[in-house]
Amino acid sequence: MFSKPVRPKSDVTAAILPDSTQRRSVLHDGIVIEGDWQSDGIVEFGGAITGDLTVDVLIVTSTGTVEGNVRARSVTVEGQLNGTIAAIDVNLSPTAIVRGEIKAERIQIDFGAQVEGRLTAKGEAPS
Repeated sequence: MFSKPVRPKSDVTAAILPDSTQRRSVLHDGIVIEGDWQSDGIVEFGGAITGDLTVDVLIVTSTGTVEGNVRARSVTVEGQLNGTIAAIDVNLSPTAIVRGEIKAERIQIDFGAQVEGRLTAKGEAPS
């Protein structure tokens, strides 16, 4: 009677959200966290954190600042990150500023992103 229409997932949404039951935390600019953060879902972070993040999917928005280490399946940086990123997929947008070390299977760095540090990509070569 009150069913919702089913909308197809976009390519980005499908890559990040394998199903609609995955938790999502949205932390806007103005939020300040001192300490570590853990989540088994998606974290969209636009505030400032001093501490380590262990999440499934991390999106550091253009207003976000991370001072610490990140462990995740997927990381997208649009803002600033100072520390180590250990992930399967890392995407640095044109507005990203990253200082530290990135260890990933796949790294995408868009034109304009600023990276100072060490990159290690251990993806398999296409056959």
